[in-house]
Amino acid sequence: MKSINIQFLFLISLTFLIFSGCSKDEDNPEPGVTTGTFIDSRDQKVYNWVKLGTQTWMNENLAFKIDSGSWAYDNNEGNATVYGYLYTWEIAQTIAPEGWHLPSQAEWETLVDHLGGGDEAFDKLLESGTLHWESPNTGNNDSKFTALPSGYFDQRDNSFNYLGHLTMFHSTTESSSSSTNAIGMILNPNYPEDLIEGRPKMLALPIRCIKN
Repeated sequence: MKSINIQFLFLISLTFLIFSGCSKDEDNPEPGVTTGTFIDSRDQKVYNWVKLGTQTWMNENLAFKIDSGSWAYDNNEGNATVYGYLYTWEIAQTIAPEGWHLPSQAEWETLVDHLGGGDEAFDKLLESGTLHWESPNTGNNDSKFTALPSGYFDQRDNSFNYLGHLTMFHSTTESSSSSTNAIGMILNPNYPEDLIEGRPKMLALPIRCIKN
């Protein structure tokens, strides 16, 4: 009887471990990738986040509406629902939700390195398919970062450009070569290996924040 009880308990324990392992895989199918949500207390909007290595990133663009210094692409609020708003570099420095901040150049570089650098990181960052990106799109979104082709607003001629074709993200880091430029993440299918570059501060761009 004692032997039977021990065998029974062993089978119960083994069954529990098997089902526990299956549940964990279903909840988090990509190894090393954890996701969740948080609420921006300013407008109660719920955002998704993804943890990649030691960093936790918003995996959608900021969509906090302000009176000046931001634009919906083509001034169409429907675009802001999908792509978030395009913010000036100055506004970007101060608009992160509580508990989050605008990334520095070094923090963007840490993300790119974690994802393998160059073309490999590029493909992992982009949303897959052609719902938003123009064809062809090599993105596989393995990182769950889900970068969208948000385009930008150029304050120099008040033009909206490249929706569906590319995206750029702000950072806190100014260019060392020009006070009118800042460094940021650039995801351009024509140059998938060049991810961290300078661009004019006069371009209003989407924002991805990183957790404090």
